[in-house]
Amino acid sequence: MSQVQKPQTLRGKTAWWAAIAVVFIVAVLAFLILVKPAPQNAPQAQESTAQPTEGCNVPKGDTSSKPAMPEDLRWEAKDGWTWPVSDTYGPTQTKNGFGVCFARSPLGAALTAVSMNAAGNVINAREAGEMYAIPSIGRDVLLKDTPDQAGRTTPVTYSGFIVDSFTEDEAAITLVSATAASPSGYAGLPLTFKWVDGDWKLKILDDGSTFVGQPPVPLKGGFVEWSASNGL
Repeated sequence: MSQVQKPQTLRGKTAWWAAIAVVFIVAVLAFLILVKPAPQNAPQAQESTAQPTEGCNVPKGDTSSKPAMPEDLRWEAKDGWTWPVSDTYGPTQTKNGFGVCFARSPLGAALTAVSMNAAGNVINAREAGEMYAIPSIGRDVLLKDTPDQAGRTTPVTYSGFIVDSFTEDEAAITLVSATAASPSGYAGLPLTFKWVDGDWKLKILDDGSTFVGQPPVPLKGGFVEWSASNGL
């Protein structure tokens, strides 16, 4: 006689997420794209000593909910971490080693997210939070326990992103990573970015988190993939 499968408890539903969340630094700083690294002769982002402003002159590009990948999408690699960048849509400049100046579009917000995540792990977690998050009570709560050093967490695989909503002033996206701990093979991390002083900045809730409720469980085909096409 076959055994009756017991219903999954709330604890069981969240256990896989807890296993993933342990790698997050500054609540969002962990995901990896295991793809080929950037060529050695790839152009580097221009160093900037000023706060990003509208003077970045980054083109918006595709503002749809399923943006196609730009032709110049490539992969940066450092210390075992790899993440997508575009010389056209961002980061187009750097400030104190951090990528800045992104397109005012869903793709620009998603590129901001992965640059922020990578920077927290290969440069400095606290400084990444200070650079990319909007000054707020929530940011102070988050940074209080954030290490003043590179996160160096175990990399995981970036798969893509979901555009939950978008206006020119606010972009809600969900970063998607591959993980065997999820029932679908993917985990989602909801993030909200606001357009502040000419660039995307992460919104942190007052309790130091980036979202409320249960994290989403993305399905294959339900998100924009980091690839030469949108994968949808």
